[in-house]
Amino acid sequence: MPASVSDPFVFYRLKASFTRRLDSNLDVNGLAVCSNRIFLTGISSSIIEVYDAVDFRQMQSLTVSSMIDPWDIAARPVNPYLYVLEGLHQVLRLDLYGQLVTSWMLDGDQCALSVSRRNSVVITYSDRLEEFDSFGTILRSIKLDRVLCHASHSVSTNYETFVVCHGSGRVSTQHLVCSVDLEGRILDRYQELSGSIYQPLHLAAADHGCFLAADVHNRRIQILDERLSRSLELISTREERAWPLRVCFDSQRGNVYISTLDGRVLVYRVRTRCQFQAECLDVHSSLVSGQIMDVEYELCYGLEEE
Repeated sequence: MPASVSDPFVFYRLKASFTRRLDSNLDVNGLAVCSNRIFLTGISSSIIEVYDAVDFRQMQSLTVSSMIDPWDIAARPVNPYLYVLEGLHQVLRLDLYGQLVTSWMLDGDQCALSVSRRNSVVITYSDRLEEFDSFGTILRSIKLDRVLCHASHSVSTNYETFVVCHGSGRVSTQHLVCSVDLEGRILDRYQELSGSIYQPLHLAAADHGCFLAADVHNRRIQILDERLSRSLELISTREERAWPLRVCFDSQRGNVYISTLDGRVLVYRVRTRCQFQAECLDVHSSLVSGQIMDVEYELCYGLEEE
């Protein structure tokens, strides 16, 4: 059945294309995109590798003396900074050259971090979320509904809501992706209806109100709509024999970066269709087929980029 232009999935390729593997020397456990660069951290390493987001060549390796055991990294795109989870209890704020700007300690064993669109830092604990400003001042702490056990990652959708994945890889625990309010109450939820094991470990905010979820057990990246009511398998990593642990979306280029269980980084192209193209299709046909040919898709982008 044809899809309405208002359907956010219309803007995404239904079949992502594998682009390449980054030639990293790290056992990668964190990745972020900022200012046309890709930043990678590795297990028990003081090095941040930096790659060009256009041609994927390695630009430099930054040695961060205050970073010994990084667990995750995220980027602030406006007035850009990098945020690194150092060990279990510390956040480092670095400039894009790896220089320490500030740091602060955390009260508890965190799981992961993200940066919101308003540039706050969101720390995901097993049972709660904490939000900080860029100097480490806590803005709020949100106790999650008791149904949400073993939270592994979260992203902010707006000032009042967050999307959280939980279960943290435990087969015996129910795995869900949920949106929650400032009281930690569940607003919407996505849960697999099939009998297969579902293990979403990491999230990324995408365009058009959508979210990406790294489902490690099923070796895929899902795309979920804003209400968490629909999903598609956007990327399968089965051909690469990879289990995805983290996902990062480059909105400017439509690339998805995935770090895997064996420390690799895979790059896929899911370039979204432009708003101009959607408006043209709306005028001419009112409906957009979900099976738009790739040749038409690429021609539109070729014209746009010229």
